Amino acid sequence: SISASGGLPGGVTFTNNNDGTATLAGTPAPGSGGTYPIAITAINGIGQADTQIFTLTVNQDPAITSTNSVTFTVGSAGSFMITTSGFPAVSGISKTGSLPGGITLSDNGDGTATLAGTPAAGSGGTYPITITASNGVGSNASQAFTLTVNQAPAITSAISTTFATGAAGTFTVTTTGFPG
Repeated sequence: SISASGGLPGGVTFTNNNDGTATLAGTPAPGSGGTYPIAITAINGIGQADTQIFTLTVNQDPAITSTNSVTFTVGSAGSFMITTSGFPAVSGISKTGSLPGGITLSDNGDGTATLAGTPAAGSGGTYPITITASNGVGSNASQAFTLTVNQAPAITSAISTTFATGAAGTFTVTTTGFPG
């Protein structure tokens, strides 16, 4: 007989075929990427049982697990952690698209990345970027991500104007800020 001890990922079974063979088969459950050491033991009633330590490796496509948006404020430091899953661990995180001055995305080399910095003056608005995570298994993970940068209001028009009596006058007060 052949038996196995140790944990297997969900969806995978070990079956003794009762003919000197056994079958390890199945479809690993989502999220079960990792290594699974099991002890396989063969017994035939003659001498000692033989045990082999066996490792099942389940590869898992990368996924981005953090939310897809964050809000920073002009002039204030902000930080957001991008997190991922997959097996082996995500080895690269990158972005496409533009960020405002003062903000960078840095791959931490451990399956996370940090979006951080102090948004520059006048950079209020929304910044759509695409974040990509890779681990060499299957397809890369992509996430449409939006950085919103709030900016306090400021009056940008002149500080005075002159009207003449008896004549219509117009003056436009202008502002900046985000949201408008």
